[in-house]
Amino acid sequence: MCHTGGSKSIATLMDEQAVNGIEPTRAQVFILTHTKRKDGRPLDDDSVKAIEMINEKANNSESSTDQPPHVVAWEGDLYSQVFGNDKSGYVRGLGLGPTPSILWGSRSSLENIVGEDSSNEAVQRLTQEITELKDKHNEEMNLIK
Repeated sequence: MCHTGGSKSIATLMDEQAVNGIEPTRAQVFILTHTKRKDGRPLDDDSVKAIEMINEKANNSESSTDQPPHVVAWEGDLYSQVFGNDKSGYVRGLGLGPTPSILWGSRSSLENIVGEDSSNEAVQRLTQEITELKDKHNEEMNLIK
């Protein structure tokens, strides 16, 4: 789709649009870069459809409560609901720098080990186990001294 971003990077655009240090989301940046500057109309039919879907989803859902504070992209945000999930290793709508692992961390270790349903219980159990091991280690070190 055509856009009105010009040669300005997405990061620069987001920084300019930041309000009180809070940058706009990917969906807000999409709307900003796919509307004509002077009259505010979308650039083309594809942009019209996408902007309508973003606005519809924003109005129909309580996505504002799902948004983590001060975050421009998160898993399941409006942008990904309209345009689908990002390709592996790339986050659309944020420029070349950010990757999924930088933005929302790796999905590997704990989630794969314990599963999604019991992750809170597992984290508490593992935290307690770590604390117990640290205490045991400190006791052994004191005995050695």
